[in-house]
Amino acid sequence: MAVRSVRVKSDSTGAVPPRASLTKPTKRRPRLMSIRVHYNVGLGNRITVRGDTDPFRWDRGIDARNTAADVWEFQIERIPAGQTFQFKPLINDTTYSTGDNYVGTGRQTLDVYPTF
Repeated sequence: MAVRSVRVKSDSTGAVPPRASLTKPTKRRPRLMSIRVHYNVGLGNRITVRGDTDPFRWDRGIDARNTAADVWEFQIERIPAGQTFQFKPLINDTTYSTGDNYVGTGRQTLDVYPTF
């Protein structure tokens, strides 16, 4: 990390000037929402998520991250708080979970337990 030096002139009274701040204001990290799919797909398989709201699409799934033997997590920040959307988990982006689509709400953590 580069360090910038700042030269500050003292005023005519000879008093030491206040120290200049070099820190940048911190940005608030957007709150991520998580979809956690609880299902053991077996070694060498994966879970993807498809849906009706950007960044999801119904024609191609987005990979979830394997966080435990039977937990796959997908995190997103794009869906605004309170906006509802539909989604569905798939195995290897080819086999849809059975039953109706899941309905989620932006900025909420969702835990789903699908059957295939």
